[in-house]
Amino acid sequence: MAHTPFKTVGMVGLGKMGGAIAKALVSQGTKLFAFDPNLKQSPIEGVSLVSTLDALEKEAGLFVIAVKPNLVEPVLGEFTKPAIFVSIAAGISYGQLVKSAPKGSTCVRVMPNLPLVSNRGAMGYYCEEEAVSHTERLFYGMGETIRISKESLMDVVTGLSGSGPAYVLTFLQAMAEAGLQEGLSYEESLGLAMETIEGTLVYFRELRSKDHTLHPMEVRNWVTSPGGTTIHGLDALERGGFSTAVRDAVRRATERSKELGKG
Repeated sequence: MAHTPFKTVGMVGLGKMGGAIAKALVSQGTKLFAFDPNLKQSPIEGVSLVSTLDALEKEAGLFVIAVKPNLVEPVLGEFTKPAIFVSIAAGISYGQLVKSAPKGSTCVRVMPNLPLVSNRGAMGYYCEEEAVSHTERLFYGMGETIRISKESLMDVVTGLSGSGPAYVLTFLQAMAEAGLQEGLSYEESLGLAMETIEGTLVYFRELRSKDHTLHPMEVRNWVTSPGGTTIHGLDALERGGFSTAVRDAVRRATERSKELGKG
């Protein structure tokens, strides 16, 4: 079935993530109206900037709330008519959205991530059944959307995929610096590291498309020869606490998401 984008969407906030969503929607043919008190003119072609939330409310029936977590509830409280509200803020619960939005509204809690800019986002969302089709339609073509069965797990989505690009970029930089330390130029090292990360993921995705039970460690073992270079490198990673550090990073980011929700 062909994708039918929303004719009009309203957005509050045109920061990095809000701006990325806005660009994607405009590219699909959606007429987008936005309110951002920090902007005097729209930085995105095809986005009509309005001067007040009252003006924004008159233009659409679905609104993406892309402001800092502490502003979500006050912003929703300014709306006067029931609508569909999609929040991308970390730590703001579904219950808080429903309580703050006009009575009768449909609310969605979404955690996107930065690769959405390149239509490769990983987005977990939580909502009631009636909002699923709206959410899938809104984010169509922006990446992978996964409906989360328990809202409590949305904090894990935040810690894993929401914050995940920063972990990947940190790993990328570490690989590039390692090559530099061993004698490659930084550009040579960075180029090899980027292609290695991207190529490995593309390869593993292709393998998984044929066998959904395939585990990353199985493929890792294919390139790990007894007594070879790779096993010595892996040993160094684990002696440095690599796997534990990654798990701790996700856990701490998850905890912080929960803390944000408590105010």
